[in-house]
Amino acid sequence: MQDIQTTGGLFTEESRQIVISNICQVFDCAESEIEELVPVQAGLTNVVLSFRLNGGKYVYRHPGLGSEILVERGRETIMQKIVEDAGIDTTLIAMDVDEGWRIGRFIEHRDFDYNNLNDMVRAVMLFRRLHAAPCHVRWNFDVIKKAEGIRDQIEPDKYGHFPDFKNIRGRIYQLAELARHDGIKKCNIHGDARDVNFLINKEEIHLIDWEYGGYGDPGFDIGSYVCGGKHKLGDIDRILFTYYRRKPNDRQRRHFYAYIAISGWFFMHWAMLKLSKGQGVGPLKEQWYHFAKNMSLIALPMYGVSVDKDQYDAAMEALIDCNLEDLSFLNHEIGVFEEVK
Repeated sequence: MQDIQTTGGLFTEESRQIVISNICQVFDCAESEIEELVPVQAGLTNVVLSFRLNGGKYVYRHPGLGSEILVERGRETIMQKIVEDAGIDTTLIAMDVDEGWRIGRFIEHRDFDYNNLNDMVRAVMLFRRLHAAPCHVRWNFDVIKKAEGIRDQIEPDKYGHFPDFKNIRGRIYQLAELARHDGIKKCNIHGDARDVNFLINKEEIHLIDWEYGGYGDPGFDIGSYVCGGKHKLGDIDRILFTYYRRKPNDRQRRHFYAYIAISGWFFMHWAMLKLSKGQGVGPLKEQWYHFAKNMSLIALPMYGVSVDKDQYDAAMEALIDCNLEDLSFLNHEIGVFEEVK
């Protein structure tokens, strides 16, 4: 087998043999019984595969490049139990805490569509159910500290190469401190609630892959969702209205605006880690940068902090229509010349 580049990393013959061995162990089957083992271009942290066995179809997750830095698998196992009990994700068949692989039921689904109002409502209602579920974990998913942990794994010459990086950093840290005092209750969170982690069809919707799950700020789930798509400012306000089932008050609105910026900052670090290891992340880096830069300029004045008027006006204009800046030069700057589209 030739090596295959997927959105989650390189799928090699060595990886294939490990995958087959794990499948055979779980299902007590022979290799010859496994059919159509093929990569699925979904997700950026792991290599995702689908396969057929004895008339059933399944999904296999194989840890991708750098996932050992980003993910704490033992916590994922506990979160998986919580969300299964809450009916949020009932797809799990088997997983290995130490090695990080997972096998789940294949759910016939279509691509989640950020532009579909019905998809948005169903996703946000799932957030509400998750955030309201009894919380049995007490490890705090601190987004800033998590970003700092990623930063420490990146070579210094490949860190902070985004335009206006230091100014964005200053605004993000200021927002994170201000948002702590908003009185928004912490809860179960997913931590990577983007389109690729929703399995949706006419009857069902599941939120899968709980690698980043924990006890944290609900703003990070909304922020992850927003930063994963090309959402305009009006879209964001509609999402918040759906989440609260009413117009959010000023404190709630500023808090979620702040966390959209903070989420963009976190995923900028994720992008830098991947790029530093030679893996392209595609146009998502433009979205993450856009929300970190522009939403931080909009959110700070909501806390009474002054920002430059020209920068504020430019940020507002960019957010109203989701105008993204072209950052493709970053890949060449640090030696990544191919991207998975």
